[in-house]
Amino acid sequence: MQVDKDMLAAWFTLFNHKYFDDELPVPALATGKSRTRLGSLTWKYRRKVFSKQPYDYVIRISNYYDLDETGFKSVLLHEMIHLHIVSKKLKDTSPHGIIFRNEMRRINADGWRISVSAKIDGTKKAGQPHSKKRRRIILAVLTAEGKHMLSVVNPAYVKSIDLAISHSKTVQSYSWFVSNDDYFAAFPTVRTPKGRIVAAETFMKMTESMQAIKP
Repeated sequence: MQVDKDMLAAWFTLFNHKYFDDELPVPALATGKSRTRLGSLTWKYRRKVFSKQPYDYVIRISNYYDLDETGFKSVLLHEMIHLHIVSKKLKDTSPHGIIFRNEMRRINADGWRISVSAKIDGTKKAGQPHSKKRRRIILAVLTAEGKHMLSVVNPAYVKSIDLAISHSKTVQSYSWFVSNDDYFAAFPTVRTPKGRIVAAETFMKMTESMQAIKP
């Protein structure tokens, strides 16, 4: 099955009413061919005197994978939970933290398949080649100052870095992932708790696409 913008718009309206009391801002809806993300939410910030206001939301769903209708709807609902959190300016413990997981469980009670990772439930479309990619261990950190950091970590140093970060007062929250996304090809492989500062939007998109792990 494949989806289009009209289908997404109809589903969004239905789910906004049923699960979010019609309180979600209506985003632009688009389809794409991403191999690494089933869905994504992007937005911009409008700066005010003492704050910044998110706006110009876009939800994009990938048609690269042949999901069934429930699968596509579950992906849309995943992004709608992110939209709920961002538009309400709620402060979650991580990109898929306590607030996200509570919302996920609430909606999944109706039989949906929302997950915290970009787990592929369908199959690749015919003609799309398989390629071997390097599997990396990724550390995602939100600092106490609100900065977003990503690191590619040497597997032999995961335990020691996890211990150091767990006791750090400069870290608000952190999560471990695995990824074979070429986005990380240019990252150095670290052996100490350090990383690259990225935009909040990039941080959200990348952590959505990765499989969460425990160190």
